[in-house]
Amino acid sequence: MSRGLTSKLAQSAENPLAMTSEDLPLPDPSIREPVLEVAALTRSYSVHGRTKERLVANDRISLRLYPGEVVAILGPNGAGKTTLLRQLGGLLLPTSGTIRVAGVDMIAQPTRAKQFLSVIPQECQPIESLTVEEHVRYFGLLKGLERWTARTEVQGILEQVGLGRYRDTLVRELSGGLKRRVLFAVALCGAGARVLLLDEPTTGLDPEARRSVWKVIDGLRARRIGILLTTHYIEEAEYLADRLAILNRGKIAAQGTVDEVRHALPYRGRLDIRGIDHGSAEARRAVELLERRWKTAVRTNGHARFEIPDPFSPETIAELANLTNLGLQASLSPVSLEDVYLSVVGALGEGNGA
Repeated sequence: MSRGLTSKLAQSAENPLAMTSEDLPLPDPSIREPVLEVAALTRSYSVHGRTKERLVANDRISLRLYPGEVVAILGPNGAGKTTLLRQLGGLLLPTSGTIRVAGVDMIAQPTRAKQFLSVIPQECQPIESLTVEEHVRYFGLLKGLERWTARTEVQGILEQVGLGRYRDTLVRELSGGLKRRVLFAVALCGAGARVLLLDEPTTGLDPEARRSVWKVIDGLRARRIGILLTTHYIEEAEYLADRLAILNRGKIAAQGTVDEVRHALPYRGRLDIRGIDHGSAEARRAVELLERRWKTAVRTNGHARFEIPDPFSPETIAELANLTNLGLQASLSPVSLEDVYLSVVGALGEGNGA
């Protein structure tokens, strides 16, 4: 992490993981203009029709998305992810704040802004009675493809998302992962799309199908489309995202690259010890001594997890060897994105937004 970013984190007494979009480095020094820019976006609702009591679903969210970049939004159920995407897609007016798509104000000029935007909702399903090519060409024509060039353009898009050999196959005969690719093909139709919004794009898919969708998303970077996706899968965010944001209770609690977010924690690794309940008296005393030195993240009769400053220092390696010699199962690992996620969500509690 850069010295400037570290300083920013150190200055945040309320939440050392919180960052604003202005703190983030550009994904490419040659890129200056975001394709999506959100500033202080807020959406609140009256509670049970009472105007004085408000439920805040999104609270002053700011983020930027650049051409060819993937930004992932992580968060628990009710954190405000769906509300955020509905606002970005022009389906829900914010209470306050701004949204600009390819430089166009979504609130002031929604029709024009939507020309640069494609959305794949989580619950969206393709029309199963059409062939793959018919489905994509039909929606492509609705989105403005010229009739005399539509077939050629659609075939190129199908090849790009790995559906070329399925173009004459009925959609109903495809697997779940291939059906999701059909939706990606539809989203790519038309020349204007510069931002792609994906709401939980791999929910309900088996691991193989999920990775096939990842491959498609990863390949879209070459088209210089900015992609913003919500997900519950931490592994998905780690694999796909250039940057990510953890959303909880309607607020962005952490934002940055995976490494920046991981390094924002006050520790750098974990020491896991198992078999304590079956260990010798000497082994249990060794664990008790570690509890006085390092913060305990997990402690049961048989398992202890410690937050440690450096998992690969000579001192830590020596402790590992000592525990192993005492008959305990011990392992070291660097801090993970899951550690950050649980730290943020655990600190702020469960989300209550939409």
